[in-house]
Amino acid sequence: MHRRTRMIWVLLLLASIAWIGLGSYLTSEQFDGGNLGSELSSEIQSLGSEIQLDALGQLPLPIFFLATGLPFALISIFFLWRNIKQHASTMPSDAEAVIRRQAFFVSLLALIFALFLWNIGDRPGQAGAAANADFLTASLAPLLWPVRLFVTFVHEAGHSLAALITGGEVIGFTISPNGSGLARTAGGYPALILPAGYLGAALFGSLLFFLTSRNPKWTRGLSVFLGLSIIILTVFFSERDANGNITVQLVGIGFGVAMVALGWLAPRIINVFLLNTLALLTGLNAVMDLSYLVRNPDAGIGDIMNDAAAFAAEYTPLLPGSVVAFIWSAVAVLMLGAAVYFGLFKPAGGEISDAVKGKN
Repeated sequence: MHRRTRMIWVLLLLASIAWIGLGSYLTSEQFDGGNLGSELSSEIQSLGSEIQLDALGQLPLPIFFLATGLPFALISIFFLWRNIKQHASTMPSDAEAVIRRQAFFVSLLALIFALFLWNIGDRPGQAGAAANADFLTASLAPLLWPVRLFVTFVHEAGHSLAALITGGEVIGFTISPNGSGLARTAGGYPALILPAGYLGAALFGSLLFFLTSRNPKWTRGLSVFLGLSIIILTVFFSERDANGNITVQLVGIGFGVAMVALGWLAPRIINVFLLNTLALLTGLNAVMDLSYLVRNPDAGIGDIMNDAAAFAAEYTPLLPGSVVAFIWSAVAVLMLGAAVYFGLFKPAGGEISDAVKGKN
C-alpha cells in the first residue's frame, strides 16, 4: 500500500514539474518564435473575461505555469515525505535511505525552480522581448537581485582565493549595486587567477549541489560552514567600491548570517532545497555570463578588460577572447552536468537497481 501510494505522488510530482518546465519553455520565444505562447495568452485572456477574472489574463505565462503547477508539486512532496516517514518508522534500518529519497525529490524540485528563475531572470546585455517579460523581471527583481549580487561575490572571492593559493595577496574585492565587481590582487599566478572568477563560481555551484544532494545529512553543517566562511572572507578582504558603497559587506554579512541561521535552525529538507537552488543559480549565472562574453568579447568595466579577454591577450594570442570564454563556458557546463548526474540521478539509479535486485 505504501509503495502504491508513493507511486501516485511521484507521478503527480513529475506531472507538476513537466507542467511548469515544459509549459514555460513551449510558450516562450525560444520555441516556435513565441507563436504558441501568444495563442495561449489569448485563450487565457478569453477565459479570464468569461469568469470575470481579468487579472488571470495579465499574468505572464511563466508565472501562470508556476502558480498552477507549484502547489501540486509541493503537495506531492509533502505527502511523499509523509509516506516515506511512515515507511521508515516500520524499517528503522533504512533511515539513511529515507533521507536520501527525501533529498532526491527536494533536489529535483530545486533544480526545476532554479531553471525557472534562471530562464526568466534578467540577462546581461539583454532587454525583455515583450511586455510580459519586462513585467516578470520587474516583479521578481527583489528575489533575483540578491542572487545576482551573491554570484558576483563568489566570482570575486574566486579571484581572491586563487591569488592566495598561488602565493599572491589580496588587496581587496568589491561589488557595486549594479552587480559588477572587481578583485584587486598582487602577485600569484594570473593564468589561474583570471579564470578563477567564472570557473570558480561554476565550481562552487557544482560542488555545493553535489555535496548537498549526495550527502543530505551534511547539509545543516554545510550551511553553517559556508556562512562562516563567507563572513570571514568579507571581514578580511572586502572593501567599498569606487563610489563608497558597502554593497559587498551587506551581501557577505547578510548571506553569511542567513546561511548560519539556516543550518542552525531550519530543518534538513529546507536546507537541501535552498542550498541546491542557490548552487544551481550560481552555476547557471556563471554560464550565462560567459555566454554573454562569447557574444560581446570587448565587454568590460571602463578601461578594464573582462577576464576572458585579459587571459587571451596574455596567454593565448592566437585565440580571441570569445573563444576563451566559449571554452570556459563549456567547462562550466560540464561541471554542472557532472554535479547533477553524480549528485542526483546516479544515486537514484543505483537505489532503483538495488530495489529491483532485492525484489527478485
